[in-house]
Amino acid sequence: MAALLASAVAGALVGASLAGQYALAAAIGVVQLLLLIGMTRSGDVPAARTSAAVALVAGVASALVVALTAEGAFDIESMTPALVAIGAGFVAMVVVQLARRDGRERLTASLTFGVWALLLVTALVGWLALGDDDTGAALLALALSGTAVGAAIMIFPGPAVIWVIGGTIGAGSVGLVLEAYLPAVDGADLGPLAAGVAAAVCGLAAAIGVWVSGLIRDDAPAGAARPGLAHGLVTATIPVALAAPVAVGTAWALAEGLLA
Repeated sequence: MAALLASAVAGALVGASLAGQYALAAAIGVVQLLLLIGMTRSGDVPAARTSAAVALVAGVASALVVALTAEGAFDIESMTPALVAIGAGFVAMVVVQLARRDGRERLTASLTFGVWALLLVTALVGWLALGDDDTGAALLALALSGTAVGAAIMIFPGPAVIWVIGGTIGAGSVGLVLEAYLPAVDGADLGPLAAGVAAAVCGLAAAIGVWVSGLIRDDAPAGAARPGLAHGLVTATIPVALAAPVAVGTAWALAEGLLA
């Protein structure tokens, strides 16, 4: 059932986007917070809360800057604030480790946790960078719809690889249907190739995200705080975070004429 939470998060972002970039930025900030809470509660990594706080500041700051500066059609340079946040955040993560007074036990695990937290929360900023014109809005709807389908299909039992493939195919099919019958998408004139690819690759990323979240749950230590809540938050947010840079890549390919 946890996989359906990722679909709900994707749907919530679509709803927030209808109210504009600032509403979407606020929703992404909430998702960033939930992701970090889930990651922090999934294990007993040293300095996890401090690293999560650093990641949250970097993620929220980059989301705010992108929301304020990204206007019109997609421009790959709109992701610059996220890249700057990653660089500054990494330096801050190293400082966190240097400032520890516990003998720096499990240094590798603690630093790895911080870097992954940083990368995932800044990846979510990609949803803001798709552009606020008709094409960007349509691409956002398609990508998040594919994300929802790819995550939801992972609820079925059986070999994960089969459902990852199934989620990709299902998401691509939904993209084609939306392109053909949803006026907002059809009016953007993306074309069936771009619509199908955008939904399919985001569905693939989301399905892999659910799969990875399951692996995190299986590896969680017995002493993890409220493991059910932690797993639910991780499963609800990681697929959406992984799909965001994939959506940005699709937008770039579309802008370059590769999906025409």
